[in-house]
Amino acid sequence: MPKHFHSLCLKATFCKVAFFLAVLTLITACSAEQPHYAFITNQLSDNVSVIDTETKQIIKTIPVGNRPAGVAASKNGKYVFISNPEGQDISIIDTKTLQVIAHIPVGDGPVGIASNDDGSTVYVADWFQHKISVIDSQLQSITTTIPVGKSPSGLIVHQAKQQLYVANRDDNNVMVINTTTNQVIDTIPVGTAPFGLALSPDGNTLYSVNVRSNNVSVIDIDRAIVSTTITVGEWPYCGVVSPDGHRLYVTNQDDSTVSVISTLKGTVIDTIDVGDSPEGIDITADSASLYVANWAAGTVSIIDTSTNEVITTIKTNRGSRAFGQFIN
Repeated sequence: MPKHFHSLCLKATFCKVAFFLAVLTLITACSAEQPHYAFITNQLSDNVSVIDTETKQIIKTIPVGNRPAGVAASKNGKYVFISNPEGQDISIIDTKTLQVIAHIPVGDGPVGIASNDDGSTVYVADWFQHKISVIDSQLQSITTTIPVGKSPSGLIVHQAKQQLYVANRDDNNVMVINTTTNQVIDTIPVGTAPFGLALSPDGNTLYSVNVRSNNVSVIDIDRAIVSTTITVGEWPYCGVVSPDGHRLYVTNQDDSTVSVISTLKGTVIDTIDVGDSPEGIDITADSASLYVANWAAGTVSIIDTSTNEVITTIKTNRGSRAFGQFIN
């Protein structure tokens, strides 16, 4: 065989192997999933515990601002936003590096926080100034403010409808804001002291968790009315809907329990004992696990949703609150 022919064969083989490896690398890179973390604000420790939801272990503790409370993980998984009430600012965490990359000053009492899907716009409820600050996260500045009711708390974004929902605790209502015009377009009376909000996956139903009336107002979004009210435990705080829309889970602070509600029946079908003074609650994308932050215990209870039992308890830090959507 001629030398040059042998050389050409080797080159062709090398090119095929190189091409195969390049394609394999590309496929692997595209198919690799970003790790899913639960970001737990520890209000009395000024930090955030990062829990790997696969291993169910704390992988890092991140110092943030002064008395962190609210948390909002962008749906694209890139950023997590933390409200710091006593620091009067928000912290932005990069989920790849698990580092704080910015602090943005806001109003006197930032608590509730939410973001749009890609994290480019962040909404912060100011408890004392009764307004919502709209923040451009790339410019790291407030673009506008929206006057709302007294003591706004829970926030949730409905990107498809271009709406933001605000629970005004001391006005006993939920406001609907058009996120294009930044104008209030509806005010819906609910129970006493609405705090946490939860949205159904189909975007048609909003749930207002009412602290002082010990119930949940079920809101028909299209009609902007309360369609029914569900009684839960003592001093309910937050709620989350399962990805299939069949279950609503509500934390009850004074009972140290979670109410499991059938959204089809509109009734409580189970009650789960968790740690002392549960506040924030979120669910994994596969619906398999619920994460509950227990304020007084400084722990997170992880619940198996197939059995409605706590399968493990993780020691986090003092004042674990995690108010908002904290699983990326």
